[in-house]
Amino acid sequence: MNYRRAQDVITLILTTVLQPRCALCDQNHRLPDRLCPACKISVNNALSLHFAPHSNIHSMSRSHSNVFPREILGRGIPAPNYVENIEGLNGRVSVFNYQGAIAELVTRWKYRGMIELTGYIADLIYADCPRLPEHDIVTVIPSHWQRRFLRGFDPVWLLANALTKKHLIRKPTSLLQPREHLPFQHLKRFDQRHIPSSHFRVMKDVYKKRVLVLDDVVTSGSTLNAAAIALKKAGAESVYGFTLASADRRSTAHA
Repeated sequence: MNYRRAQDVITLILTTVLQPRCALCDQNHRLPDRLCPACKISVNNALSLHFAPHSNIHSMSRSHSNVFPREILGRGIPAPNYVENIEGLNGRVSVFNYQGAIAELVTRWKYRGMIELTGYIADLIYADCPRLPEHDIVTVIPSHWQRRFLRGFDPVWLLANALTKKHLIRKPTSLLQPREHLPFQHLKRFDQRHIPSSHFRVMKDVYKKRVLVLDDVVTSGSTLNAAAIALKKAGAESVYGFTLASADRRSTAHA
């Protein structure tokens, strides 16, 4: 019996005796995967297939391979979700639409403390990663220390470190510090989700740097925009957002 056959037999035994439970719907299934087949289909259906060019994103065609990390080239990836400038932000790239299994995945990971899903989410991003704008430095939207203390972890930092291990992004640098603790934005109505441009303090030199800011979900764009304004006031040349998912449809054009 060759190695591959032996591995298949072991997997069959384990999934029969110890049936995996889907991390989203909690149903038992027979695949060696965190999600059941139905939830995996829902994840694929949430893949972002929108494209909105921005004037500062120079010809994002696949021929300009020097723009993007070498590890993700030539993988037949779809057009990413590029969204036009919102005040300070030069543009944004999102991998998924915030719907279906993706929304449930984020809820369990971020609000129910299932940090073991971090690696799985990083795998999803890596598998369908859009091409990223040129950048010199990567940072994240950080949680306020009070929220980090109550939650016990900072989900976006965990995700950034997981993506770094996959060589998808450079090692993130701590650049931004929230000036105050804000109420949960997802509990507010869309028109009330405002974060003042003075909310973030820039902790390190970003003069003439092109900055890529990582966040989990963008809804109104208020948080990313506040971060972008702070970074540009500190001298950043450009600021682009990179998120797992987008619930913002206002400036997205269908391809």
